[in-house]
Amino acid sequence: MDRSSSRSPLEAFPSAVARLRAALAHVANGDVGPIKAICSHADDATSMYGWGGYEKGWSDISKRWDWAGQQFRGGTVSHSNLTTIVGTELAYTTDIETFNVTLPGMEKPTQWTNRVTHIFRFEEGGWRLLHRHANRLERQAEPVQRVDGDANATSRT
Repeated sequence: MDRSSSRSPLEAFPSAVARLRAALAHVANGDVGPIKAICSHADDATSMYGWGGYEKGWSDISKRWDWAGQQFRGGTVSHSNLTTIVGTELAYTTDIETFNVTLPGMEKPTQWTNRVTHIFRFEEGGWRLLHRHANRLERQAEPVQRVDGDANATSRT
């Protein structure tokens, strides 16, 4: 982690994103060491991956990354940035992320695309990944009308 006190949080953020993307490339090859190194180890850190559920706190997040590393047998990941917002203590990115990887028990690589939000916090002089939320990018559908707070209602008859 870049702990250079001579760089402002704004100046340091691009290298944090570069480290995140490099770490995710390692994840695609089963190596979770670099991603775990940039994660916040705080109790309020969270993760919501495309595999369902969620984790809160470093202990659970660390275990999930260990499990994730066992799911990949080699491949690549690419990112297309949609938004980057940087403050003095918090920053976030939204990306479209595409994995092309070989999974256990598969002969050929498979590909999928996620919608991803990464939230960073400036901790101890450097940016740490505080939250990752990723889920599959699905075909966009028509907006759903909500009636009287009923989440299942699609129209009024």
